[in-house]
Amino acid sequence: MTRDCPSHPSSVSAPFVAALRSALTSVGCDNGRLLLAVSGGADSMAMLLGIANLASELRLELIVGTVDHGLRSEAMAETQWVVAAAEQLGLRCEIAKLTPGDAYVGRIGGSLQEWARQRRYEVLGEMARRDGCRFLATAHTSDDQAETVLLRLLRGTGIEGLSGISSLRPLDEQGDIQLVRPLLHVSRAGVENYLQGLGVSWLNDPSNRDPRFARVRVRNEVLPALDQLAPGVACRLAALAEEAAAVQRFLEAQLEHSEGLIRNVRLSGGVKVDRASLESVPRSLWGNVLRLALKRVRGDLRRIGRAHIEPIEQLVLQRKSTGSLPLPGDASVCLDQGDAFFFPGPLPSPPTGSGQPSPMGAGKWRLRFVALGALAEVSCQRPDIALDLEVRARRNGDRLYGSRTKLKELLIKRKVPRPYRDFIPVLAYGDQVIAAPAILSSRMEALKVSWLLESSSPALDLGFGP
Repeated sequence: MTRDCPSHPSSVSAPFVAALRSALTSVGCDNGRLLLAVSGGADSMAMLLGIANLASELRLELIVGTVDHGLRSEAMAETQWVVAAAEQLGLRCEIAKLTPGDAYVGRIGGSLQEWARQRRYEVLGEMARRDGCRFLATAHTSDDQAETVLLRLLRGTGIEGLSGISSLRPLDEQGDIQLVRPLLHVSRAGVENYLQGLGVSWLNDPSNRDPRFARVRVRNEVLPALDQLAPGVACRLAALAEEAAAVQRFLEAQLEHSEGLIRNVRLSGGVKVDRASLESVPRSLWGNVLRLALKRVRGDLRRIGRAHIEPIEQLVLQRKSTGSLPLPGDASVCLDQGDAFFFPGPLPSPPTGSGQPSPMGAGKWRLRFVALGALAEVSCQRPDIALDLEVRARRNGDRLYGSRTKLKELLIKRKVPRPYRDFIPVLAYGDQVIAAPAILSSRMEALKVSWLLESSSPALDLGFGP
């Protein structure tokens, strides 16, 4: 590492710094605090030096952040190397150290690289908030973009996945910090040429040579083989990602405004894709609609591939009904006659308990069941009956009052979608259902029922009113 932060307008450094300047200013990343995620590798070191040269011009206050994942014995020395590099530039460096227990959980919980990526962003986000940074910069290059596109193609992605790594996106659901990738239009070779021109060294992470990781094999085997067949393939893959991102933005804007196609529902924070409305969209775009719906409830489409979307498409096409089907990332989907309901997690268990009668005056009673946002006002001149009423969710064995017909049969006949059948309020007398909003008027002559549904009631999703 050099002692100073040189700014030379050489044939190598000038284009590199110009690319950084353009990337930062195009997303409004100037005149403020910026956290730089630096591992000590070539990409992040080039980003650190290049942005340090631009800090005064762009009125940026820089802070360096580095993460010790607790996975390798060398990691502590590497973080200290990053600290020293930052200090030579007059910058403060913060270290986030993950515990060995965290790392162990990562090993047993699935992809170790995915765990490391998620935890890295979490702790860097905490660091950025603590330091008042609006932006967090990472050093992904155009080669990283090409690798990402290839990996997603192998997984079976759609247009959303082809768009690869975004140059700017919210770091997380809070949306107060933007993740910016200012090297996304710079190749890895360009990064190393820049550092070599400055006489600057960098660290090499041995995991970048470990063939157990799919990305390493794509980087060291697949891309070189493709480049022999078609030189410059990495640049073309990165260009494809940029075009796909533009197409995806256009499609999302169009599909978002297609009336009735995807709508939010009250039940468990989900969304509904209406099968009939899908007919207005070309069949080849149905997968895009389903991905967009899933993205709305999950926030992203990580680990979602064609293998997850195509079976749902077929169920929609065939107008099938299913129970709750799990999807990666805790999300779930439920089909009813081809309508698809996506939820951010598994559907909750049916609410237990019930709303009990409280007197309102002569012959009038009120029963409120908060769990379903329902209130029933009952007129009944027989207190012996009224006091035994309750408002609740359905239970096994429920049947209609004075009949052998099961409540389940009525719900099917009235085309109540499967995921909603346990979340429709009913007025019951023991295991006999007397009334339900918009489905069943009072079956007891001596009893009149009026329903009031709160704005949170899932029954309102289906147009059920009093």
